Amino acid sequence: MPSEIPADKLRGILEIVRHANAEMDLGSLIALITQQACSLLEADRGSLYLLEKETGELYSSMALGLSGKTIRLKLHQGVAGLVAAAGQSIIVDDAYSDARFYRAVDETTGYRTRQILCVPIKNRRGDVLGALELLNKRAGTFTPQDEELLSLLASQMGVALANAQLYDGLRTNLDRLSRLMKVGAAISSELDLDALLRIISQTTSHLLQAERSTVFLVDRARGELWSRVAEGLDRQEIRIPLGAGIAGTVAATGALVRITDAYTDPRFNPEVDKRTGYQTRNILCSPMRNARGQVIGVFQVLNKRGGDFSALDEQLLASLSSQAAVAVENAQLHDEVQRAYVQLQALDKMKTDFLNTISHELRTPLAPILGYTEILLSGGMGALPSSCLRGIQAIEESAKRLLALIENLLVFVRLDQGEMALQREPVDVSSLVGRVTEAFQPKVEEWKLTLVREVPDGLPPVMADPQELTVALSHLVDNATKFTPAGGQVTVTARAVAGDGGKAAVEIAVQDTGIGIATENQGRIFERFYQVDGSLTRHFGGMGIGLAVAKQIIEAHGSRVMVESEPGLGSTFRFTLPAAA
Repeated sequence: MPSEIPADKLRGILEIVRHANAEMDLGSLIALITQQACSLLEADRGSLYLLEKETGELYSSMALGLSGKTIRLKLHQGVAGLVAAAGQSIIVDDAYSDARFYRAVDETTGYRTRQILCVPIKNRRGDVLGALELLNKRAGTFTPQDEELLSLLASQMGVALANAQLYDGLRTNLDRLSRLMKVGAAISSELDLDALLRIISQTTSHLLQAERSTVFLVDRARGELWSRVAEGLDRQEIRIPLGAGIAGTVAATGALVRITDAYTDPRFNPEVDKRTGYQTRNILCSPMRNARGQVIGVFQVLNKRGGDFSALDEQLLASLSSQAAVAVENAQLHDEVQRAYVQLQALDKMKTDFLNTISHELRTPLAPILGYTEILLSGGMGALPSSCLRGIQAIEESAKRLLALIENLLVFVRLDQGEMALQREPVDVSSLVGRVTEAFQPKVEEWKLTLVREVPDGLPPVMADPQELTVALSHLVDNATKFTPAGGQVTVTARAVAGDGGKAAVEIAVQDTGIGIATENQGRIFERFYQVDGSLTRHFGGMGIGLAVAKQIIEAHGSRVMVESEPGLGSTFRFTLPAAA
């Protein structure tokens, strides 16, 4: 057979083979083969069809003279489909009188096919890779010699096409993997749920080369799918019952759905198309599963550009789904935390407002109670029997205790609202410690404690707000006396130390011989309303805000309260303030 082929034709085939073996881009190789085959055999137009194993169809996106159009044929459909199915060449002298001719392509393009020469393309194992089809010889008709020549060219092109397909598949997979990694990075950094769904929809369309995508999430409480982000639609929220429509069915069954012709599928609801004017052709709908395997959402992707969705698209969407599920659950958790935070802020404000109101309301009636008890005890309203005197003294003590609690609440509210504005000035530490310890003297005597003041002469004054510092030190002393049993000792000390950068400073400490604090509880004692042991609170009294208030005041001065304690051996609270310049 080769001897019957003219030498110039053989040289032409060898030249085509040389160029083809050097070309690894599939699209460029197909264009090269089609153009050179038409030139070699003087044909008007040509198409190279490749067999898509997944669908069992032939497709050609490179038809000479039909730029930009993709042709798809089933096996046994048209001349090319018959050639690919049988693996044998066909010559047609009069297309429109031959029943094997598929007229739809001409009807679509407006081209008039007269003659056809089509040969199979096979690999080295003899498997059919596709078909090479030439149309309308410019002079005369296609001959058996033309068939032999084109068959020889096709036999040489099989290896080049197989290599180019492998290279194209590898390049496509690498490109998609790269884009998938970029998508994963983009969605993993977004915590706003609506913004995340928008990114996922857009990147899904780009990744699968589709026109539109929608990400639905499952609302199990309502038994629905919902989305506020759908490409091509308004931001109006969409809700679909689980089990209804294609997306609802996928959510309910967890099974992927791929539809090549939406309007012939009974599950497709055309109402959305009618409302929007959009024309849905094909659909890929996949479940979104979390790490536990639960379906938490659905991807619905519409209209693959240039054909139908493939098994590779399914795999790609499944990979994207696993990444998206993690990002969606993170965003939902962030959304829940944000809502809970807003609720907590509202509750915290209500609590603060309540404490502020109740404190002022309690304080108002206490003023006349304390005023009249003072008048009665001083004899301003006449001498009182001894039995009455003890009762009025009890009233006065209880009223003063209640007033102290109210004052603490007011301080707490003020600090909680961030209303503390320090009025710093030089403060004499000796005088400050003296005032505080003197105020507690009646209490320690009643509780049979010893209160010791150890402040050396010549201490430098510190820069502080005298009123706030008095409150903080009073709370520390009150805490020490409260948890020190009878016979114990509370010591308030002050000494000169080197502060930050070696600058002069004064350390103030309150030490007791009380019950002590376990190491595991030392980190929580400064929390508001926290008590290590509720039974101790009931025994010693207090609301658990004294240390919290002291801590806030000391930290507002730029210092920290340090704690040293062991159960049964007592506790020491100390802080340092800079000396006044």
